[in-house]
Amino acid sequence: MTKRPLIIDTDTGCGFVHAAMLVSGCGLFEIQGICTVFGSAPAGEAAVHAAWLRDICGIECPVIPGAQRPLLVRRGGAAAPDGCSAIEQFDRESTFSAETGELPWEFIYRKAVESDGEAELFCTGPLTNIAIAVIRHRDLPKYIKRITIAAGASKAGNATAYAEYNVYSDPHAFKCVLDAGFRQIDLVDLQFCGSAYLDDADAERLAGTAGSNPWKDILASCERERVARFGLNGLLPENEDVRRTFWHDAAAAFVLSIPAAISASNVYTMVELRSDISSGRTLFDFGRRFTDDPNVRLAIYTSRDMFADFYFRCLRTYDRRDAE
Repeated sequence: MTKRPLIIDTDTGCGFVHAAMLVSGCGLFEIQGICTVFGSAPAGEAAVHAAWLRDICGIECPVIPGAQRPLLVRRGGAAAPDGCSAIEQFDRESTFSAETGELPWEFIYRKAVESDGEAELFCTGPLTNIAIAVIRHRDLPKYIKRITIAAGASKAGNATAYAEYNVYSDPHAFKCVLDAGFRQIDLVDLQFCGSAYLDDADAERLAGTAGSNPWKDILASCERERVARFGLNGLLPENEDVRRTFWHDAAAAFVLSIPAAISASNVYTMVELRSDISSGRTLFDFGRRFTDDPNVRLAIYTSRDMFADFYFRCLRTYDRRDAE
């Protein structure tokens, strides 16, 4: 099977820990590089975390730190929803150092051109690196087959009442990417996590993961941080009888890996840039009130059981690697 060339752009929070395990464990991708951006941590620190995760995954690719701030407007008052303190509990003896002198936007463009239009982008942080790449290389979208983005909120936000953190952190970059003309943008918003989560039984399966699996303690630490920050169900509707563990980045990794496993809506999407109250809010034209053509494929729903099966199937690959 020919693997799909993939470039990852991330702020390397705890949610990305799950996403990295899935994207590497599924065996579908040839990961060509990991670019980091400010968000859950400064871009340089995010690069250290990313290199550590890369080494656990057994991936051979460069890690490249990128944008340290938004394109235009610095944001304040909204803490990163995932954080990275759970990652910092572990010794990160990564091999990261100045691995390449290339800037991430130049790396992305070069790899996209070399792929002859087959490269995919997977973005789990603010879109500043991608926006700079588009600004510097207007023809970049024609070399990208598909871009999958964990961002946006069709209902409640997690940075403000209206805005999702990755969009809120740099709404101008998000707009730049939406308007760039990419062939396919798969957008995974917060509400999609209501169907892509792990429940009580899955939590028990996770706790029973083989002791030699390198992810066992790391994932457990990330889950403890999530519960401490948001409670058992976070932004999902409360249900005292069911523990629902969800990570935005993991849901996006599922959409990236198995796009046919979701129901989706092609919809024209905008972002609020000017309002003090709702800046960073994503607006979806579900009612087709505007004449603009749809610019994103918005993930709406998937089978929870299918997501859980994919999650544990990827996790088990690391048991087999240890056995070898």
